[in-house]
Amino acid sequence: MAWWGKLLGGALGFMMGGPLGALLGGTIGHQFDNGMAGASRMGIGDNERTQAAFFTATFSVMGYIAKADGRVSEHEIQAARSLMQQMRLNDAQKKAAIDLFQKGKEADFPLDEVLQQFRSECHRRTTLLRMFFEIQVQAAMADGRMDPAESHVLHHVGQVLGFDVGQIEQLIHFVTSAAGGHAPGQS
Repeated sequence: MAWWGKLLGGALGFMMGGPLGALLGGTIGHQFDNGMAGASRMGIGDNERTQAAFFTATFSVMGYIAKADGRVSEHEIQAARSLMQQMRLNDAQKKAAIDLFQKGKEADFPLDEVLQQFRSECHRRTTLLRMFFEIQVQAAMADGRMDPAESHVLHHVGQVLGFDVGQIEQLIHFVTSAAGGHAPGQS
């Protein structure tokens, strides 16, 4: 049966790593179901665990933000593809990133749990948290502007990650200015 890998991967991932682990475990299990055995490694270290958390949260939250305004645009999909190229993902990693993006678009996506676990995995690495947040702002700006629903989600994401309102506004302004677009409330 072609669903055992997803079930076991998701369950083991959840036990070892909460919601982020479940997302990544389910994705790896799916790859296993499709004949890509060996995608997971036992004895994952702190750096690998942080990298996996960053990867999982980045693409799933991108999917969530893309869906925030009710519709995922081609520009938002292209932004995810562009990030995959920048990260130099191989084919299996691209497939996992696409699956995570799709999971983020689902109505029952556990945004807060994913963000809280990601923050915990970062162990106060504020540079990594900032980079993650900037990627999400870039995703929201993929079509050249930020929808009010996307702005609302970004503010929530920033708060869960531990940024105060001033820092959130500063980061959004920094990214939107660099992109040549505008966020709600800017002229």
